[in-house]
Amino acid sequence: MPPRSAAGPTSQIQLPIESVVVGSARPAAGGRSARHRKLPKGPGDRGSRNPSGGRKSRSTGRPVQSVPRLLLSRKEAAASLGMSLDTFERRVQPVIKLVPCGQLVLVPLGELESWCDEHAHYLAGGP
Repeated sequence: MPPRSAAGPTSQIQLPIESVVVGSARPAAGGRSARHRKLPKGPGDRGSRNPSGGRKSRSTGRPVQSVPRLLLSRKEAAASLGMSLDTFERRVQPVIKLVPCGQLVLVPLGELESWCDEHAHYLAGGP
């Protein structure tokens, strides 16, 4: 057993009274008690413990393969046809099949392709 000093056991540390703020009844600087004061966050700290600041990934052991899309949102379908969402809703949406999923309305890729095939024609009297 190590020898004890005259000051008492080494596990007890005496702090100056000014540094003990957590249990005090008077508010600290800024008008808020130390218990309710928000600590400043660093540049990458968003409340997570990840030091990089990004989202935590579950596992990096197995890569995820890209999966082909079967359905598009109406905004994506309009963009894939090269038109605005308003034009898509007025001219294309009424004549194709849609897949409702709650409030979300999805467009099958096959419907977009068949709409393009039906509405494509030559502009200058070709074959």
